Amino acid sequence: MRLKIITAGAYVNFDGHFLFQVGPTKSGTTLGVVRLGGHRESGETGWQCAMREVSEESSLTINTIKPPITYWYEASDNPDLVPGGWIEEDHEPILVAKRPESNLITPIFLASADEAPVPSMETKGILILSPENITKLSSERMTLGQYLKSGGKAVIKEELPLHKLLEPFPHLLLLDTLIKKHPEIVTLY
Repeated sequence: MRLKIITAGAYVNFDGHFLFQVGPTKSGTTLGVVRLGGHRESGETGWQCAMREVSEESSLTINTIKPPITYWYEASDNPDLVPGGWIEEDHEPILVAKRPESNLITPIFLASADEAPVPSMETKGILILSPENITKLSSERMTLGQYLKSGGKAVIKEELPLHKLLEPFPHLLLLDTLIKKHPEIVTLY
């Protein structure tokens, strides 16, 4: 079965911090914390998709970083990370998600940016997360207001409700695991 990239994204390292979108979830009851990335356009490689999506969402030009390892996992509530290689041209992702019982995959690349993010039209805000923030958001319930009051950094384009809980999406939880397994990824930028 030939693999097909459907979406791609990047963990963008900006001076030892990782950039994640923040905005209302579909239900509107929480604020989702989501990795930068999105749907692949016709003819794009995974890396080209990740670069374009990051640029569209944060106005950043990113550079690829070779990860210490590539992990594969099947998308689920509690995924197991399985070491395995996959290189697309010269770009190696840190994660490859495979949808259950299909040939659809999502590569997530490790990347760096030299300038601060600027949320685009489709992005309400960007959290600039330290490794400590990532662990906190992965294990504790916290509102946007509590995150900011505790010294958390963000670039907010539109007013977001400070009283709403931040909801970490799976890629944030996976990044927390990756940093614990490979703390050196924080200093690769």
